[in-house]
Amino acid sequence: MAREGITFEQVAAAADALVGEGVQPTIRAVRERLGTGSPNTIHRHLVAWREARPAATVTAPELPAALAAAIATEIERSAAAARAEVEARLVQTQSEAAELSAAGEALEAERDELLEQVATLTTERATLAGKAQQQAADLAEAQQRIEREQQAAENARIELATARLKIESQAERQTEQAAELERLRTALAEAQQGRIAAEQQAAVLSARLEAMTDRASRTEARVEGLERQLQQAGQELSSARVQVQAQQTALDGAVREIEAAKRQVEEARAQAKKAGEEAAELRGRLVAVQPGKG
Repeated sequence: MAREGITFEQVAAAADALVGEGVQPTIRAVRERLGTGSPNTIHRHLVAWREARPAATVTAPELPAALAAAIATEIERSAAAARAEVEARLVQTQSEAAELSAAGEALEAERDELLEQVATLTTERATLAGKAQQQAADLAEAQQRIEREQQAAENARIELATARLKIESQAERQTEQAAELERLRTALAEAQQGRIAAEQQAAVLSARLEAMTDRASRTEARVEGLERQLQQAGQELSSARVQVQAQQTALDGAVREIEAAKRQVEEARAQAKKAGEEAAELRGRLVAVQPGKG
């Protein structure tokens, strides 16, 4: 959107204020007072402002000669002042023309620079427009990557908290582990001594093992012979078991017969006892009835 130019009223107000302050209203002074404005526009409005200012007029009323002479002198002074003002305006106009020329050259240089910048920016805009879509895709991918990294960071935070808990737990056990380490060192020294003794004993046992291996070989041969004998004895045992079973059956029958005989013997003893008692009783009776005995 184009910037709105300054107005005649703004330039005139600034120029009047500068004159009121005793400052010559040049293009630069007005532009500094307004804080903005094109030098060409300010120059155009300053020319209109100067032309609109009332010019000093001198009337010649019919006055006494002395007064007329004084007035003429004053008019001459005023004319001189007017000429001085015109000359000052001429100098100011020349100065303003020089300022306008310098400002025009500066503006042309600025315009050329701005045109170059516009061309550069147009090219960059076309390039950026081509990159915008790719950047949007890259941004979406970066967002997804950020989400993955955030999840990974959360997982790492949880793992770190877990690791810290483990470290704290391990720190509490360091004293115990140090004591355990010292105990293990002592046990290692003892074990090394025991290893030396064990190696010596192993050498002795190795010699013994070799001797025992030789004995075992001879014993194995004897065992094979004994196994053959045992097999033969097993066969004989099976036959003997058959005979024993038959003998056991016969023995069971004999036991039953012995039991029956025992019962018969008991019965016979009872009968014999009873018969003996009856015989004794009969003997008593017989003695009692025999004559000459009493």
